[in-house]
Amino acid sequence: MIKMRLILILILCISVQAQWQKLNTSGNVPHLKNASAIYDPVGNRMVVYGGRNATGLSNEMWSLNLNDNSWVRIIHSGGQGPAARYTHNAYYDPTNNTMIIWSGQGEGGILYNDVWLFSFAASQWNMIWADSNVSWAPLKRYGTASVFEPVSRKFTTFAGFTTSGRFEDTWTFDVDQHFWVERTNSVHPPKRCLHTAVYAGELGRMVIYGGQDTGPLDDIWQCALSSYTWSDITPAIKPPARFWNSMIYYGNGNILIFGGLGTTAKNDMWKFNMTTNTWQNIFQGFTLPAARWGMHTIYVPADDKMIIFGGEGDSLYKDTWQFSNINTIGIENITSEIPDEYMLEQNYPNPFNPKTNINFQIPKKDYVELNLYNSSGALAGILAAQELAAGKYSYSFNANGLPSGLYFCRLIAGNYKKTIKMILIK
Repeated sequence: MIKMRLILILILCISVQAQWQKLNTSGNVPHLKNASAIYDPVGNRMVVYGGRNATGLSNEMWSLNLNDNSWVRIIHSGGQGPAARYTHNAYYDPTNNTMIIWSGQGEGGILYNDVWLFSFAASQWNMIWADSNVSWAPLKRYGTASVFEPVSRKFTTFAGFTTSGRFEDTWTFDVDQHFWVERTNSVHPPKRCLHTAVYAGELGRMVIYGGQDTGPLDDIWQCALSSYTWSDITPAIKPPARFWNSMIYYGNGNILIFGGLGTTAKNDMWKFNMTTNTWQNIFQGFTLPAARWGMHTIYVPADDKMIIFGGEGDSLYKDTWQFSNINTIGIENITSEIPDEYMLEQNYPNPFNPKTNINFQIPKKDYVELNLYNSSGALAGILAAQELAAGKYSYSFNANGLPSGLYFCRLIAGNYKKTIKMILIK
């Protein structure tokens, strides 16, 4: 019975793997960057508002139906809505089936701190905080990052760019009572804008990453929302600095970032685990979105997938991509047993098409690199580059996008180096 369970686990590891897929969508959605996006679970759709298009700023709202991948424009039923803007924040309120937006930059560089609700049932906008600079509210700003707590019904925001430059303040807004409270503590992240944030709901924390000050930033901080206490959780090994990247939270202390802008546009993916405070560079396969920044991103928990739309890289994009099976990404610890030595095992199955498992072990905490080379010895992919605790690990490798042939997989951990041959037959 135990052997049968192990065989079933291995089959599942080999057959299910995170991967990108470009979606074939319908509807004349425009090229967009720096809009806001939320997931509406009632309509099973991605909703995008505002942003920058090929000709200027937008105040349009678009919906991607995830059942048939069709884009349609949402027209509100009457009255005035928010002014066109970009780098504003948006949240989904599950209690009232509404979208909340606040802040952003409009035409001519004007900044906003107004708060609006959009009712999906009534298809109407309602302003609940007027645009104004007063002492009891955050200054008008763009490029902030914030999260919404559906139980307390408050959103918490940190920093951004104001008329006085970049800030380092923390505020909350009560969406029912319509008032602001400043929550800035003496210990907090340095000033910045264009950073990203996620809500780790079961942990009661807001997490921010990266952004820009005099240049791109690479730190990650968490805020305990019960006390608004900030702590720096940046490890020594971390992604290259960036801003305007995607960022999602998918439970159990796991965060995923994709792309962004540093010295150039990026399309790398990194996973952060809040329990171990470690980053892991994720191998995404051989078919993935072009490098970009300012894209719009949602996570769909029921389907364990991330959707990205638009952004800018070599051009202004309007393509839509899906990254599936997120909870399977990265290296998995397969036993609590501590091994006596370093070892890289032969992959199984071998030959393979297109999936195989690569198992290895390390006897102590160490920095691990797992690299893939083609038959000419050229680097074909970095499968892993991270610090791992002592243990036995398995990496499920998918060679979709690679031609048939001989490949080499090399493990480097401390002074240990070993290479195995792998044969891909299609």
